[in-house]
Amino acid sequence: MKFKFFFLFTFFFLNSILNANELDLSKKFIPLKDFIILKYELFFKENVKNIFQGGGLFGVAYQNVNYNIKIDKDDNINISVDAVMDKERYRSKRYYPKLRDCNQVRNKIFMNQYGYSFLTQKFNNLVNEESLTNSINNKILNISSLDDKMKKSLLNQTSLKINIIHPREEKSIFCSGKILDTELK
Repeated sequence: MKFKFFFLFTFFFLNSILNANELDLSKKFIPLKDFIILKYELFFKENVKNIFQGGGLFGVAYQNVNYNIKIDKDDNINISVDAVMDKERYRSKRYYPKLRDCNQVRNKIFMNQYGYSFLTQKFNNLVNEESLTNSINNKILNISSLDDKMKKSLLNQTSLKINIIHPREEKSIFCSGKILDTELK
C-alpha cells in the first residue's frame, strides 16, 4: 500500500516538473499600453508621498491621495487624482482650496516642487512644459522602443484630472488639462 502511494506521488510530482519546464516566457511580450500603465503606476506609487511632505506649514495638508491611470481605445492616457484634505485640520481652519492647489498636487508628484513662490504663492515658472516633459520622459517614458516622436505624441495624448476634496463637500474643487499644461484649469 505504501508503495502505491509513493508511486502515485512520484508520478504526479514528476509530471508537474515536466509541465513546468514546458513554460517558455522568452517569446511572450506584454503590450506597450500595459507597460506604460505599469510605468505610470510605479512612478505614482513612488512619488505620491511628495504631496505629504511639508504639507500644513506652507502647503495644504492631505490625509489621502488616490489615483487611477487608464488608456482608452483611442490611445489617450487618462490620469485622475483625488487628493483628500486633512479633515481634522480643515474642518476648523478656514482655508478653501484654490486652483493653485490643483497645480501644486501635480507639480509635487511629477517634479517635487510647488511651482509657486514660497511667501507670495505666485506662479514662479519653475515647473513648466519643458521641465515636465523632461521629468516624464526620463522617469516614465524611458522605454527603449519609444522614439522622441512617439514620446511627444504620448505626452500630448495624456490628460490629467485632479479633485481636491475638502471636508465640506461644497468647497471641493476640480481641475483638468493636458499633463504638460503649465497651469491646469
